[in-house]
Amino acid sequence: MDIAVTAKLVRGWVEEAGQLLRESLSNTSIVVEEKSHPSDLVTEMDRSIEAFYVEKIRKEFPTHQIIGEEGSYGEVDNMDGYVWIIDPIDGTLNYVKQKRNFCSMIALYKDGVGIFSFINDVINEDIYYAIKGKGAYCNDKQLENVTTYPLGKGLVALNTKMVMLKPTLSKKIIQEALGVRLIGSAGLEMVQVITNRVSAYVTTPLNFWDVAPGIMIASELGLKCSRTDNSPIKMLEKNPIVIANENTHQDIINIMKKTSNIDV
Repeated sequence: MDIAVTAKLVRGWVEEAGQLLRESLSNTSIVVEEKSHPSDLVTEMDRSIEAFYVEKIRKEFPTHQIIGEEGSYGEVDNMDGYVWIIDPIDGTLNYVKQKRNFCSMIALYKDGVGIFSFINDVINEDIYYAIKGKGAYCNDKQLENVTTYPLGKGLVALNTKMVMLKPTLSKKIIQEALGVRLIGSAGLEMVQVITNRVSAYVTTPLNFWDVAPGIMIASELGLKCSRTDNSPIKMLEKNPIVIANENTHQDIINIMKKTSNIDV
């Protein structure tokens, strides 16, 4: 596989999917269903965009494994060989209620290592992507490696469940930082870290498709990604994660260690 050629092909898919999503926002009859609870939604566009990507992958790369949030494409119990990871709409609740603050993500891993990754900030028409060893970009502008500074010098992003389920721990992190920001899309919150707008993103366990695209891009920019106990991210599992510049990451891990029995 020529990675550069394949990445260019996939970027075309990403642009097309983004256009389909923007057009869908004028459709007042989109079918919305609840999954595990009222704020965990799935729409016909989640399924449609995932099917769009799957059709493209199966046509071009029929032997590759596929992991998608909304579908089942054969049992994937390892990261051997090429594995595609798709989150068609990350931030579906925002898509439905706000019609903004959502993204569409796709990544390709080989033997557990990210090869390339795309996060499409659909409404702003900004495509963030990285190719292993070639850096990270927003559209065609290369992103600089993030600066390193302590937790107390920056903003942090937390997911809603972090604040709800671990309020004391969340408060300690927020008190050390300059402030907190919540968007409701893991992909876009990771973009905030990738672009140095916030210094860290801290979450309760998220599915692998929620974080795999962002982790791949972050790795190209020198960011530190780990589980909240500072162990490596576990492929194909839910992970509570910390993604941050190196100094901020260490500060958050230190808080986690000191308060490991809080909010349990």
